[in-house]
Amino acid sequence: MKAFDLDPKILATAAGLRLDVANPVQSIRGHCRERIARILKRVSGVRTISDVERVVCEHLNLVVHEIWDDDDLHSLSMRYAKDEGDPKFAALEMELEAKDAYGVLYQRTKRTERGEVQYVAFVDCRGDKHHRRFFTRWHEIAHCLTTFKQFEFPFRRVSGLEIQKEPLEKLMDMIAGELGFFDPLFVPLLKSEIRKHGKLTFAAVEGIRDSFCPEASFQSTLIACVTRADVPVVLLVAGMGLKANEKRALADLQMPLIKAPSPRRQLRVLSSNRNQAAREASLQIHKNRRVPSPSIISKVFRDEALSDSSVAQENLADWTCSDGTALAPLSVEIQAKKILDQVFAIVSPTSAKWC
Repeated sequence: MKAFDLDPKILATAAGLRLDVANPVQSIRGHCRERIARILKRVSGVRTISDVERVVCEHLNLVVHEIWDDDDLHSLSMRYAKDEGDPKFAALEMELEAKDAYGVLYQRTKRTERGEVQYVAFVDCRGDKHHRRFFTRWHEIAHCLTTFKQFEFPFRRVSGLEIQKEPLEKLMDMIAGELGFFDPLFVPLLKSEIRKHGKLTFAAVEGIRDSFCPEASFQSTLIACVTRADVPVVLLVAGMGLKANEKRALADLQMPLIKAPSPRRQLRVLSSNRNQAAREASLQIHKNRRVPSPSIISKVFRDEALSDSSVAQENLADWTCSDGTALAPLSVEIQAKKILDQVFAIVSPTSAKWC
């Protein structure tokens, strides 16, 4: 059992849903997939992910509100707290005040005519938060799919620093990533675009996003494509950063009496996502690894003229560390694209066969 499976909230969720507590993460993810499949079996004409969301929300008695400005926030809070006499909704503004609190789910006091529980989710789309609009909607749906009688409300998306430490929220993100890109609809489109382009490219991702759900962010669509590709692929996001030990040193409150020079930020891997095929092929580029200067990733980062997608063949043996160690030799193709101050890179073995 992995440490993730030992989290008390995840174990409590699995137990509350009467699932296998010996493997709670997989059990909860499987429960959500199976529940969606059962819901969709009862209806016809489901062709888009918007159709899936509508049908699922109707089944769950879930209403999702989007908040685009402060007036929306205040009026929705008063609507439920004052007009409908449910005082817990008065805390809505406080729940969403953090700059990286994206959504919140409440259970209503009022029930349906059949005595069923009703839920209300609020998705904060103010300012830059709207970029996570699609993903937040599915995050709150994931929470609703995994509720049980003893659970406390509200659930909220905690801040960015907290969410890294909160396994249950990370699990909801994992479920949202699965269900928001529902395989029966998404995978055929992915395979069609890959056949058209001959491989997974940034242009293919944009085509999939436009066809599947323009509301989804480019990054979430890219991650969905990488995780579902049936050949080894690693998705890197590179930017200026520090080594892990340098981060720990800066975060240490007990700083040395003799002030040392601040560590110098270098172009490093800020995040690394690999699919199952890459795991099986032992293809991995770890987070925080320094990006070598000759790499196309470095070139795209430095040269604004290369901000559009650029492609190069490289050998991972050239990815060396300051201690002289390097990645195992492997010829790869790297597609790199700069977005704002970061470079996104699709890495795949040159021997990979796309179908």
